[in-house]
Amino acid sequence: MNRRTDAPTHRPTTQLDRETARINRMTRLGMAGNIGLAILKFAVGKLSGSLALIADGFNSLTDVITDIAVLIGTGLGSRPADQSHPYGHGKLETFVAGLVAFGVLGGGGGIIWSAVQSFITERRTPHGGMVIAAALVTIVVKELLFRRTKRVAVECRSAALTAKAWDHRSDVLVSGMVLAGGVGALLKWPYADGVAGLAVGLVIMAVGGRLIFETLAELSEGSAGAEAQERIESVFREFNEIQGWHRLRVRRLGRELVADVHIVLDGQLTVGEGHAIVQRIEDTVMTRLQWPINLVIHVDPEGIHD
Repeated sequence: MNRRTDAPTHRPTTQLDRETARINRMTRLGMAGNIGLAILKFAVGKLSGSLALIADGFNSLTDVITDIAVLIGTGLGSRPADQSHPYGHGKLETFVAGLVAFGVLGGGGGIIWSAVQSFITERRTPHGGMVIAAALVTIVVKELLFRRTKRVAVECRSAALTAKAWDHRSDVLVSGMVLAGGVGALLKWPYADGVAGLAVGLVIMAVGGRLIFETLAELSEGSAGAEAQERIESVFREFNEIQGWHRLRVRRLGRELVADVHIVLDGQLTVGEGHAIVQRIEDTVMTRLQWPINLVIHVDPEGIHD
């Protein structure tokens, strides 16, 4: 017997709508922060002559572009299921997370190129005090954005917003390197700014590479992880009627889960009795996970496992 929970039953539109609104609010807040920091970095970088700070300003501009991509992707990904997409449009949001990752990677490459150029051409030592002040402001703002964005991303299970959160954290590390370059400038080390710019680019590329790997894992039908599977299995263990289960598979589809499993029930049960048990299992799984899920349960009579 197959029993599938259709999207309208286990994908409450109101829940996804609330989550989408939270994601959009957080993204717009991050965008405002990135615009303000970009202006600050370009202005101070120009006045101080800091290549690392100007490169970091371009990084903030890239962040604004990826913020726009997240807003678009989240809106498209939250669209309800239709005839052409019976499981919904959740992977559009995952795809946008990949675009964000590639944007981060490309930004890092551009910064590395600028840093290499600075070693070739003679540059004046930047004004270290101005660089240090701008870097400290950026560190504080970006760390606050990281913590708030990460919390919303976890609560809303958003891959795109998770990518943005770690982008904020990478910017904290980047600004730490810019800060180190400013200290080097105060000590009159001529290559401090270029080295800081090079380190900035390498960190950004490393973060971009990790985000790309995680996005590809989800797009290639990777597992949703051990925690989600363990929570589902813990529900099975609570039902005395379940004599065993196998072939449990759980994957992510945007901000939702898709799972299927074979459970073993007493072969003497009627179809109606089996249906009632499956319905209770589905309801319990949904409550326990607190995560929209499309669950398919195949019932095997005792002694017959296919």
